[in-house]
Amino acid sequence: MVSLNIAVPESAKEFIEGQVAAGQFRDTAEYILALVEADRARQSGDEIETKLLQGLRSPSELMPDQEWDDIRRAGEQLVDEKRRR
Repeated sequence: MVSLNIAVPESAKEFIEGQVAAGQFRDTAEYILALVEADRARQSGDEIETKLLQGLRSPSELMPDQEWDDIRRAGEQLVDEKRRR
């Protein structure tokens, strides 16, 4: 691994140290790494959702329009519910 020095406000430093003190992380580096990994996962999920929605909104000749409309509505509803959390 490589080192990375960052400057944060005192309140952020205290918050990070509090998270470490709570026992979920060994040190501040592990906490920051967890944040980076969570952001990567979120961005990856956003890309997948976008591609799925594009696919759901594209026309198809293989299925009747009504079936696609039902699938689109169900998919969009799932995405909307996830984004509200």
